[in-house]
Amino acid sequence: MKFYPFVPIILTIIGSIVIGKKEPGIIKNWLSGSRPFISVHYLFPTLFGVFLGIHIFQAPVSYLDTLLLVCAIFFSFQTSVINNDINDLRTDQISDKRSLINSDSYSISHYRNLGVYFFLLSLLFALVLGYRILLIVLLGHILHFAYSSKPFRFKRFFPLSILMLALGALLAAIAGYALFESSKPFLSFPPKAALFIVVPLFLALNFRDLADYQGDRKTDVTTLFTLFGIKTGRYINAFLVLMSYLLIPLILQSPLFFIAVIPLGVSSFYFCLKEPFKEKYIFYIYFILIAILVIIFNLNPKIIIG
Repeated sequence: MKFYPFVPIILTIIGSIVIGKKEPGIIKNWLSGSRPFISVHYLFPTLFGVFLGIHIFQAPVSYLDTLLLVCAIFFSFQTSVINNDINDLRTDQISDKRSLINSDSYSISHYRNLGVYFFLLSLLFALVLGYRILLIVLLGHILHFAYSSKPFRFKRFFPLSILMLALGALLAAIAGYALFESSKPFLSFPPKAALFIVVPLFLALNFRDLADYQGDRKTDVTTLFTLFGIKTGRYINAFLVLMSYLLIPLILQSPLFFIAVIPLGVSSFYFCLKEPFKEKYIFYIYFILIAILVIIFNLNPKIIIG
């Protein structure tokens, strides 16, 4: 077995120890505030892409390669979280939204250095998997940078901001798929699978902006809620989340899925309107959907591949 795939794992451990000693508590605080639900969400498309590659190419899975890719995507997302927090500092302060950077415990420079560390780790994990995986991960970094940072800061423009988040998930899936299809992963990625990722997420992800309403409104960031107002926006968001569930059986061309998605969609609709809004319930329902899809896709892969 070659040693070089283990290099980024070893560097991750060493780097975490060094950073933990230099900035006591920063790793622990980062882990508790690193958007765990969204982090897990980004790993689902990655593993979904691996699943597609296994069944389309009838190839055995490499657990080590999958682990390395999951680490690359995870650290890529954590880089985007830090970059977004830095660029949203004023917005988060207005919205009274807590993050590691506005907790008065760490300076912007220390937080930015942590982001650089995660950025380099994500590229290193991707590099050991080949230059195509590296390019896909790098493209994800560019997408999230353009989303959060000046001079682009596309998150200011609704619905382009939501589309970019959905495309970020699609990139993660293509990265997983590219472990098996290294020549033309973008061109050969199954269209049905791409629609299955992009369309529901494009409809559903508006709920993430609800907690930032006050800050977005005062910093000229256009979202569903700043555009239509908080009350009307909540109803539109709830309807779009419900539609994201109901479209899944149509995309998969499998009416039996309505048995699962209708109660899940209605539950999400309810929690989107319930006050105070708690996004964790939206994620819990989403995770139930993922569990159902995992079972069905493994029983009949042709539903998503064919």
